[in-house]
Amino acid sequence: MLLLDTSAASEIMRRRPDALRRLRNEDPSRVWLCAPVAAEIHFGLSRLPDGSSRRGLLESEFRNLRTALRWIDWNESASRAFGRWKAFLQQRGTPIEDMDMAIASIALSLPARLATCNVRHFTRIDDLEVDDWSRQA
Repeated sequence: MLLLDTSAASEIMRRRPDALRRLRNEDPSRVWLCAPVAAEIHFGLSRLPDGSSRRGLLESEFRNLRTALRWIDWNESASRAFGRWKAFLQQRGTPIEDMDMAIASIALSLPARLATCNVRHFTRIDDLEVDDWSRQA
């Protein structure tokens, strides 16, 4: 299984050839989106001017992505992973932002690989399999 983080979903929404190629190589029934990614996408879209063509295009692309992929909500397993890993990283002096921690926790709860362009943050979580979308496929 594969969970898209915000950076990977954004690359798909921008129709970047490499991201689209990577997505096509996955079984669509095994690719997931989650609420923290949607929240970050909606935040980014809300920062664009109402009625702008760019906002309209990206909103349309997100609707397409949301319709095509499976959805997972925050659950108890993700909550436990969040607490455990957030405490561990904080004690080690290498914390990551809460939204990234939430996305990683959901990937751990599936379990799924995490597709991201922000590898540096997510590789701090030893149990997480990170799929580096910052490199060309």
